[in-house]
Amino acid sequence: MCLPDFIEFKQIDKSKALIGYRDWRSYNSKPSILKSENQDYEWSKLEGPHVVKYTNSGLYSYNYNYYYYNNYNYNYYYYNYYNNNYNYYNNYNYYYYLGGIIKQWGNVAIHKIGYRSEYAEIDTLFNIRESDAKGEQIFLDWIKLFNNRINKIAEIYECKVVSWQDFIESQSTSI
Repeated sequence: MCLPDFIEFKQIDKSKALIGYRDWRSYNSKPSILKSENQDYEWSKLEGPHVVKYTNSGLYSYNYNYYYYNNYNYNYYYYNYYNNNYNYYNNYNYYYYLGGIIKQWGNVAIHKIGYRSEYAEIDTLFNIRESDAKGEQIFLDWIKLFNNRINKIAEIYECKVVSWQDFIESQSTSI
């Protein structure tokens, strides 16, 4: 994934890590592994060191504004949380999309819409707030399955879990 509009390189200490947002896939054949969305790459608990150049290198993420406005509709409505005709029988026979927050540090290429970093670690994974869900029972059951998968992955990667809805609400109240 190439991030456009390169701004600058910065050396960032881990104690002042940048916050980035990204997506992964979790394949049913390896449900405890997170794979990069655009490359055949398995994430570990701590990523790095990676070479960072101004394009196509390092570990990428989007900043909040870009992630929220461009990925929100894709993620939220792709999962079709509130639609009775859920996409359950499509890709989810093979993999799930997961979103979350990463912390990034080391040599960082800063772009208008996000970052590419030397080091990264997963901070938070997003699940679905079950109390909001409406639809057929198969869909409600799938949400429980999805949330259980997120919880298991979070244990492996030693990260937090928060519902996407709670995250969005916390961002709107903190502005």
